[in-house]
Amino acid sequence: MKPNKIIISGLALMTLTACNDYLEVEPATNVASTELVYGSEGEVRTALYGVYAKICSDNLFGNNLYNTFQLNSDVDFSANSNEAAVGNKPNRFDVRSDASNVESLWNNLYSGVETANEFIYNLQNSSLYEEGTEDGAQTADDGTVTTVQVPKVTMMTQMMGEAKVMRAMFYHELLWYWGDIPFTLKSTYETDNLIPAVTPRQEVSDALIADLQHAAEYMYSDQDASIAAPERISKEAAYAMIARLALQAGGYSLNHAAGDKVNYTMTRPNNYRDYYTIARDYTKKIIDAEGHHLNKAYRDVFIDECNFIPATGDDPIFEIPFAKENNSYWGYAQGPSSGVDASVVDDYSNSTWGKTDGGVRTTAFYRYTFDPLDLRRDYICGLWYYDGQGLPAIRLDYAMHNNKWSKLWNTNGLGKSTTSATGINFAYIRYTDVLLMFAEAENELNGPTADAQEALKIVRRRAFDSANHADKVDNYVAAANTKEDFLKLVLDERKWEFAGENMRWKDLVRNNQYAETVFFTFLDYYAMAEAMAGTSSYIDMVEQHDNIAWQEVFVSDMYSFLVKNYYDANFPNRSLYMFYIVNPYEVIVNPTSDTPAKYVSNNDLPYEPVSARSITGLSSSSNSVAWNTTTLAWTNDDGSAKNQVLYSLFGFIRTNQRGNFVVVDNGAVKNFTINADNAQDNINRLPAVRYILPIPDEAIARSSGAYTNYYGY
Repeated sequence: MKPNKIIISGLALMTLTACNDYLEVEPATNVASTELVYGSEGEVRTALYGVYAKICSDNLFGNNLYNTFQLNSDVDFSANSNEAAVGNKPNRFDVRSDASNVESLWNNLYSGVETANEFIYNLQNSSLYEEGTEDGAQTADDGTVTTVQVPKVTMMTQMMGEAKVMRAMFYHELLWYWGDIPFTLKSTYETDNLIPAVTPRQEVSDALIADLQHAAEYMYSDQDASIAAPERISKEAAYAMIARLALQAGGYSLNHAAGDKVNYTMTRPNNYRDYYTIARDYTKKIIDAEGHHLNKAYRDVFIDECNFIPATGDDPIFEIPFAKENNSYWGYAQGPSSGVDASVVDDYSNSTWGKTDGGVRTTAFYRYTFDPLDLRRDYICGLWYYDGQGLPAIRLDYAMHNNKWSKLWNTNGLGKSTTSATGINFAYIRYTDVLLMFAEAENELNGPTADAQEALKIVRRRAFDSANHADKVDNYVAAANTKEDFLKLVLDERKWEFAGENMRWKDLVRNNQYAETVFFTFLDYYAMAEAMAGTSSYIDMVEQHDNIAWQEVFVSDMYSFLVKNYYDANFPNRSLYMFYIVNPYEVIVNPTSDTPAKYVSNNDLPYEPVSARSITGLSSSSNSVAWNTTTLAWTNDDGSAKNQVLYSLFGFIRTNQRGNFVVVDNGAVKNFTINADNAQDNINRLPAVRYILPIPDEAIARSSGAYTNYYGY
């Protein structure tokens, strides 16, 4: 564990300056003297770690933004059976302005903004801070080198840049979840205005982009060892943050007309190309610097995070530096669930790692969208979990485990009594994202140029064995010779790269594809549920839309048997018992006429079938090696679809009590007739998804009416 992680853990609950949310409490009246707190480099660094402590909070980047507030899509999915509105489930677009979790997210994001604003103000007014220039070399296209004045980077200007990037991170999320927002770059104790005006999102983005464009030039490259990247923010991370803000600003988003509190629609600014140009240019700066490569295997990026191994020069550009036993749900909320009972004396095979929740999952369909040769598929897609005795159980459900991170991947284990507070880092900015942002922006501006194609190819080369590069990389990319076709490839690649990273719904919103995708995600579940009960009139349409023959591949009966652990790069834990699954991705005829041992022998498989007793020490009645047949059931006894199928996307599309389809259109529930013969007709009639959250009642009350809700809230 690096030293900065230890320092941050000690500061996680410490108030360094005012740290007040200006929308929640009165401003500080006892702010320490700037020179007293910011009198040396060490004191400034300590204060900076207070800003880092905010992004490390489990209320924000340590959990909630990637759990409760990771909205449902065709990738990330949280199933829900409640047939009524509950008002606090943003992932199914079901929220009210009095929801405590919405208020908490708002308050914690603005608390982070305030902490960053205080640091920036105090450092700017410290005698230690100075921006200057120095001699630098500039090389012309003909090779001529001239001396020019360039920004002089110091540790003070570096730390200023880090704080400004973190401030942009907080505002970036506020823009996504609330659109037009209260905005200020001043701390509460440097202004009398405690109720910042709601500012149009474009103005907020413009201010943040300009702020970072200046600050980034006074920051160290992550190739400079003095800043301990990737656990601290570098120039490259600042460039990537500029690109994210620009793509967000230039993309589509949910908007309302002035004064219209009910209606909303998807629009993007007229000058959107200006933002895509910024995104293209700043991602290209990172690519041209050649400081990052995708040398590690995809799975090793995340396995190393689970083992507290930060790496420089590879995929991670900035990893949020969580601290073990202090914060981070990463690896607890993801991966297989594991129900260790800490009060039981017996130590079963999974007890070394402690309890895991495993509740952050993907749709049941996500795993089928991968190419069968894609090396990411079998690592990401988790098909079993563990009970309290360490016994594996098949996960064939409405949502499947996302195995990118897990406490179970830690080589030594975190301890039997541990739960969350894993300290596992999260790579908030990855080089993969930079490459794909560049490809998307360049394609929007100029079509699928050679540079855009190469950026996509770099990502796909890591995803496939070198023997398959000609077909799965070169030919695959070359076939998309229009802007529309190439954009689909880029968004598909992001789909396969970023599961669980709270990106998919944002990518779809930015490209005005969210309503269509959520609609067909609902229909995938509904059509397959109907097909399980007999036939579905929608199955042909969804198969054509998804380009997958679901009835040929969708597994409703999975056959497996318990095996001893063997070396499998896609299952990093070397101690836990596993399943051998005969048909993880395809429909087959029942193979259980053979015993597991005979099946292994007949197929020359390197597994040793075992009984449950070998794990748990159960009675002799469990001392047999047996097949498991797991059946998926999404319908009730009367053939109707179960609630998880009908209501997991409640705030956009569901059925009503009469069994009719309804959609939420401008805040109102309306009947929606699905045309089983014309997918485009359905798409044309879809309303926008209301992904925007309401401003919390408490914030509205404190603003004395200056803030108000729109979007039908």
